[in-house]
Amino acid sequence: MRLTAIIETAQSSDYAEIVGFLRAADDEKLLPRPADDYRRAIESGLFCVARSEGRLVALAGAFVLSKAEPILIEMGSCYVAPAFRGFGLQKLLVRARIAAVISLIDPAARILTAITPQNLGSRASILKAGFEPLTEDHRLLMELCAYCAARPGEASDRLCCCDFFYIPRSRQRSEIAALLEGGPVTVSRANGDSLLVAIDIDALRGLRRAALEAFVDARERSDHVGA
Repeated sequence: MRLTAIIETAQSSDYAEIVGFLRAADDEKLLPRPADDYRRAIESGLFCVARSEGRLVALAGAFVLSKAEPILIEMGSCYVAPAFRGFGLQKLLVRARIAAVISLIDPAARILTAITPQNLGSRASILKAGFEPLTEDHRLLMELCAYCAARPGEASDRLCCCDFFYIPRSRQRSEIAALLEGGPVTVSRANGDSLLVAIDIDALRGLRRAALEAFVDARERSDHVGA
């Protein structure tokens, strides 16, 4: 079977559809998040949606945790409809969100994500996308714990139910370079189905694209979260 999909920047008019899509998914592996976070991410151009023949099949956001130095961005709320799993859409959504963060927020922003230990699928996907385990103890990453029903008990030695990961600057550059150089990508899954994916996000247009090109060419900076 040959399918097609397009990854785009979510618009304000998509808000209700996005929230409804996540609610209908009812996936316990999705970390809880206030509704206003989705609205702010969409309004900031940091939320991406994937559609196939006009139907929403996947989505993912990036959320500003800190606007002060170091600027911290959390990638989260990535969900792919079951019928479209196995193609690597999560990795392509990571690529699209890196571009959005760099062109719209700050090229120096630290990009992180949080995954529960039992979510083995997402853990494998983000490691494949270039994320690495984060060892620094940064309390800002735990601000969503107030909304979490799975917080570690007093007997646990964990501060949070999640493990944290970051994506090094060098990997960010390689992902952006691939985005700038390539057109639609054909990806396949084990059963032989193929998916032709185009990425057509706002970050690839005009001055924003120029910012991405400058980022790829820039000298490497420190990847340390607390730098």
